[in-house]
Amino acid sequence: MAADFNSIETQFESIEEEKNYYQNIISNDDENNLNDPSEFTGALRKLASIARQESDTLLAWEYLQKVLNIDEKNGGAESPIVATDLNDLASVFQELGDMGGAREHYEKALKVAEIVHGEESAVVATILNNLGGVMQELGHTKASKRFFDRSLVILEALHGPHHADVSAVVNNLGGLAHEMGDLELAQSLYQKALNVDESVLGLDHPRVAAVTNNLGGIMRDLGDMEQAKTYYERALSIDEAAYGMDNAMVGIRANNLGGILQYMGDLKGAKELYERSYNILRETRGETHPATQLAWTNLDSLIEPQH
Repeated sequence: MAADFNSIETQFESIEEEKNYYQNIISNDDENNLNDPSEFTGALRKLASIARQESDTLLAWEYLQKVLNIDEKNGGAESPIVATDLNDLASVFQELGDMGGAREHYEKALKVAEIVHGEESAVVATILNNLGGVMQELGHTKASKRFFDRSLVILEALHGPHHADVSAVVNNLGGLAHEMGDLELAQSLYQKALNVDESVLGLDHPRVAAVTNNLGGIMRDLGDMEQAKTYYERALSIDEAAYGMDNAMVGIRANNLGGILQYMGDLKGAKELYERSYNILRETRGETHPATQLAWTNLDSLIEPQH
């Protein structure tokens, strides 16, 4: 019988102990001749999750690619688990900044999910939402909105409006409106998403940090820097507590807050936040990642030239 990974999760006293446990599982099996593929892939998924927590996205990609290969070999290319694998891989491509790879894998996941789950299923809605985000990153605004809208219709029909999955899509529609310059609509959508997330997920959930960060961006663009600073500080505080002080998301939040302090004339505070952001992102995302490069550009603008 496959290991019940959820039941043993609380037994580990450290991340290293947990990693060693799952690494032992995969090291004791030949992935080309597995007695229990689900145990092997379950361990790989756990290791991928740990790698992502530690911001080692490339390692997570390696684990998840192995999972996909094994699941396709054992269950065929059109199975529920393969749809999940493709979606998970796409999200890793997205973290790596490879939007072309993310789009390709989300589209494959969507095609499989529509076949095995049905076109109005929650799984399809989730993939549609993810694909909408990638299309937005690629600059395909109309396609992005089409995916978000279809996802929202499915999820509201399944769950009603007061649900975390629904608020996630509402938040993304807010981001699209923000990008298109409709600040009033964006603020309304973000606030709607925040109200649901605070109620359903709690005040200190990372999703609350994400929406709060987005509202900070709206306030910045509206010229209300004090309110923007308040939102950005809250987002940073939540993510520090949720992820730790050196997580990539914390680096991104620090960069955003630094921008507000710079605008408000607190150059010392801004420089400290930019430097922190750059160091975190360089370690977690790599020197060439767009977020790292942005943090460096901001930091470099405040470094006094040497004479």
